[in-house]
Amino acid sequence: MKRLCAPAALLGASLFISACAPSLAPLYRDYDRPSSDTLLAIAVSGTVDPPGAPSGMTPDEGAVASTVPERIVAALNEAGWDTTATDLPHAIATKERVLRQWGLYRITVYMEVTPLGRDHVRIYIHPFRKYIFGRASKIQYLTRPIRSRFMPELDEAFAKYGLKPAGTPFERDDTVLR
Repeated sequence: MKRLCAPAALLGASLFISACAPSLAPLYRDYDRPSSDTLLAIAVSGTVDPPGAPSGMTPDEGAVASTVPERIVAALNEAGWDTTATDLPHAIATKERVLRQWGLYRITVYMEVTPLGRDHVRIYIHPFRKYIFGRASKIQYLTRPIRSRFMPELDEAFAKYGLKPAGTPFERDDTVLR
């Protein structure tokens, strides 16, 4: 009987601890985008609106509106984020935005968006807790409540401009580790 109690207690404790673990996500999000050659070919052909271009645009307007930085800025603005200047040459930064106000602190977020190579765009998310006494602390992971405050609108706006959510490397990884 004693031999069964210890493993059962260990199993019960591990199940209880794993059920209490929070759902965390890293502080970046990746989006896939078609290459600029594909966008230009679609825009010049005039048969299909370029991804991210509003329907009814002429091919010349679509070619102009489909540059990656312009699409990123348009998607951010549509999702309710204002852009600001940044020191990084290829990055697009947003102004800080308050997501939630608690009693002693508020949660604020700003983002930096950078193209990665030809096929990906990465959003770096910078969440902070700003306390009423003036101190700020960085939040290390995105919890589900924080993500739900802005990610659905952002995903929808980026998809409208031809940038499909690719998730995180963990979410994209379909290989089996051995």
